[in-house]
Amino acid sequence: MLKGFEILTASQTHECLLKYREHGALRGKYLGFPNVHEFYTMSLPGVSDWTGYPQSGKTELLLEFLLNTSVFYGWKHLLFVPDVGSKEEIISLLIHKKTGKTFDKRYKSNYISESEVSQNLDWVLSHFHILNKIDEKAKITPYEFWDYGVNYSCQVHGGIQTMTIDSWKDMKHDRSMRDDQYLEDVLSYRNMIAEKYKMHIHTIIHPRGLGNEKNSKGERKVPGPDDLKGGSEWWNNGKNIIVVHRPEGSNNTTEMYVKKAKPKSVAKQGSCELYLDLVRYNYYHINENNQRVYAAQNYVQPIGLKIDEPDRKSTRLN
Repeated sequence: MLKGFEILTASQTHECLLKYREHGALRGKYLGFPNVHEFYTMSLPGVSDWTGYPQSGKTELLLEFLLNTSVFYGWKHLLFVPDVGSKEEIISLLIHKKTGKTFDKRYKSNYISESEVSQNLDWVLSHFHILNKIDEKAKITPYEFWDYGVNYSCQVHGGIQTMTIDSWKDMKHDRSMRDDQYLEDVLSYRNMIAEKYKMHIHTIIHPRGLGNEKNSKGERKVPGPDDLKGGSEWWNNGKNIIVVHRPEGSNNTTEMYVKKAKPKSVAKQGSCELYLDLVRYNYYHINENNQRVYAAQNYVQPIGLKIDEPDRKSTRLN
């Protein structure tokens, strides 16, 4: 017998296979946009890697999807997002997305009031558990973050459904190993944690370069997994690999490319387009009547796709 392994038999797998049949293949949650749902859902368990050039909107889009899972389904999230900025910037961004009200005094007509801050702060921090660094010299490895998240989840009512690192460069990494060997080990560990504890783990990774490279049409090139440091290992160990891209010359068009989709029941390769409302800081899509539709307004089930109906009682307050 090979220690730590076994050969599957019919008797030991029959019951779990019948349960799998009853519940069906793994499906993820609807994130508020029919055009996104065709290509990507957020499942438990699951793993998603996000990349895109600076200012492409990858963090804003991921945070909006996480917010929608909290609004629709009550999900809770553990964030380590030093790349976003200070604790005030992180929390104000989430409140801005939830309320549509800005903390920027230049926009007086949409400037958030003290009472609106107070009304929304508890909700945001009860759904988004933000790991904040208080010692400038403190470092945390990906292993330590994911292990902490598993233990911390036991202390949270209803548990933690997702863990997010933004970005990979802000973590402490083992430099004694070759990059490819290290990535193979750390990403395999991450996949195991997600599967074992039924969590969705998100990682934001910056591509090499600043997006100055052009494609054959003279347009800003869309980055891919090969543009990441250790790209082949991200590709080999990744489940869902998502590229968020902002075309040159646009300040609110967001192209979302699903480059790798695994398992096939939660995502598929392809692309879609969303737009960022620069006042509300929410994303919307354009429907067949050329109207803006925001996620909180959109409860229409895409034809032919079985989705979980959002909890209408927890609709975002705008």
